[in-house]
Amino acid sequence: MSNIAFYIFALVAIVIAAFILKNVVTCLVRAIVVVVLLVVLAFAYYFLVGQYDPEIQNAVNDALNNYHATH
Repeated sequence: MSNIAFYIFALVAIVIAAFILKNVVTCLVRAIVVVVLLVVLAFAYYFLVGQYDPEIQNAVNDALNNYHATH
């Protein structure tokens, strides 16, 4: 393989890798954003609604007590 062919092959490989990496990173960023939003919504629900709903508060307290009892 000549030097020119090697450089063309390397350039094409870099372009393809950059395209694939861009799509994978974009997907990962979206997934991370969705997970963060779900966590924020869960905390907001617990602190805004859960504290006023005794069933939810009791369920959370029971789960925390069970966790502390086993660890």
